[in-house]
Amino acid sequence: MTTYYSPLKTALIGGLTLSALHACWIMLVASGWAQPILDFVFKLHMLNSPFIVQPFSLLLSLDLIALTFAVGAFYGIVFSLIKKLIHQ
Repeated sequence: MTTYYSPLKTALIGGLTLSALHACWIMLVASGWAQPILDFVFKLHMLNSPFIVQPFSLLLSLDLIALTFAVGAFYGIVFSLIKKLIHQ
């Protein structure tokens, strides 16, 4: 038996998942922890970090959440439609 994933529900899941990940990043930036974590991750990969975390901006944070929700929702719909096509 094949489970059909509703494009709307899958879009919601994809959008919420991706935007929640970026909400965590926003909290790290706002708290001042983003740069040390970014530096640590690059160090684990044996790289020098060319990136400097900018000061927190509420407007940019809202834009990031909206954009990542839209991208996640788009790919959720694509996933749902591909799954439907494959299992027809």
